[in-house]
Parts: sequence; C-alpha cells; structure tokens
Amino acid sequence: MTMHTATDSKTSPRPTVIFDLGGVLVDVDFLDACARFAVDGKVRAGAVRDAITDGKEKIAFDTGRLSAQQFATHFCGSLGMGLPYTEFAEIWCDIFTEKREVTGLLDEIGKHADLMLLSNTDPLHLDYIRRHFGFLEKFGRLVLSYEIGYVKPAPQIYQRAISLCAPGSRMIYFDDVPEFVIAARECGLPAEHFVDAAKLRSDLERFGVL
Repeated sequence: MTMHTATDSKTSPRPTVIFDLGGVLVDVDFLDACARFAVDGKVRAGAVRDAITDGKEKIAFDTGRLSAQQFATHFCGSLGMGLPYTEFAEIWCDIFTEKREVTGLLDEIGKHADLMLLSNTDPLHLDYIRRHFGFLEKFGRLVLSYEIGYVKPAPQIYQRAISLCAPGSRMIYFDDVPEFVIAARECGLPAEHFVDAAKLRSDLERFGVL
C-alpha cells in the first residue's frame, strides 16, 4: 500500500489514525484467565479456551446480543462453572497489560491527526480498560463491535469507521491480525499490519504524523 505524506493545506481535513485495541494498544493474556477459571479442576483450561475462541456466546457478547450478566450465565453454564458474577467478571477482565511503547505515541500522533479506535470487544473489557488505563480518553471516536452489531472481518464495521472520517481525509488503520488488515483494505480502508512499536513508528512517519 502506498502512503502519502501530509500536506500543509489549511483546507485539508485532518488525517485519521485508527487503532485496533487488543494486541496493539494492550497485550491480552486469555491463557491466564483460562487457568483461573479451571483452578478448581472441574473444567479443563482447554475447554475454557475453546469457549472463548470458538463459542457462540462470545460472538453474541461481542456483537451486543447478550448483556454481561447473560453472557456470564451462558458461559459459566456451558462449562459447568458456578462462579458468582462478580468473580467471573474479575477473571474475565484481568487479562490486559498496556503496551506503553505504543500508547506513549498517542499524544504526538494526536497533534497531527484524529484518533479512532476500531475493536472487536465487549462492554466488560472496554469498561475495565477505561477504568485501569488512561489512553482511551485520547480517542475522539470509538467503533466497537458490541455497539455496531458486527465483528471484524465483517465489512460493516470497517464501513462505519470510514463513514466517521471527514470526506477526503486520509486514513490509516493498524491491526495485529493479518486477516483483518486484508478485510479493511478490501473495504477501502488503508491498513497496515501491526508488528511492534518500531514498525508502527516507521509507518506513522511515512504517513506523515510523526
């Protein structure tokens, strides 16, 4: 993909830099959650992992078709776990570590571009990240799967992000999942594969916002 340098035209709209959340702005450790759910030996950690990665309940939660309480009930019930809701929610959410080498760039990016978040996520996770880390307040617009009703790589979620950008503005999206990068490009959203902070910085320099 060819990226163009920023112009000095006062009439040009600000570019938009769009970030995925998990794997880009925060590290995600679902393996730890699997182990904690399975700590009493009544359920295998592998079964928990499968329910997270392939379970219909997780997709329903990520697309807003189940509330947090409903998801907890379905998820725990399907695995035979009798956890209280508050304990479930604590384990479900305590999986994130801020990638400060990435979030530390947001203020500098924000001087030259608008910031947007585009994420497959659920309300429990987003609320946890909002309460424990400060970087979400730097984003002017959030495109969240549980609010949109679609998860990546569905084209509707990328189309929503594009529709929120000013007409004629330059856009660039960063995601750590190659499949999602390809899907974004197919929808007309320029995208780059996030690998690490060094590559991100290089891509942003070429895009003209660092």
